[in-house]
Amino acid sequence: MAANISLDYAEIERVCGVLDDAVDNTLVPRMNEAKEEVATLLNSGLVLTATSPALEAKYETFTMNLVAGAEAIKEYANQFKAIKQSVEDMDKDMAEKINAG
Repeated sequence: MAANISLDYAEIERVCGVLDDAVDNTLVPRMNEAKEEVATLLNSGLVLTATSPALEAKYETFTMNLVAGAEAIKEYANQFKAIKQSVEDMDKDMAEKINAG
């Protein structure tokens, strides 16, 4: 266990914002754009009776898995926020107990 504990609340919030923003505004939208491009290709530029629908279905599943993985990044942000909140609450509670005694 670390001998010292230090939390930079502003940095925690900043990094959480970066993670959330990356998922919501970059990763997931780009994956969905790519999925639409693939669908367009398979419906107009690379059309094979049996293969194109199979490829499209596989790419749909692939995209769903990627999106789920990207969304899991937000869970890290949530964990960081929960740690920050727990430490804030603990610090406040300890100060109240010290001041009450």
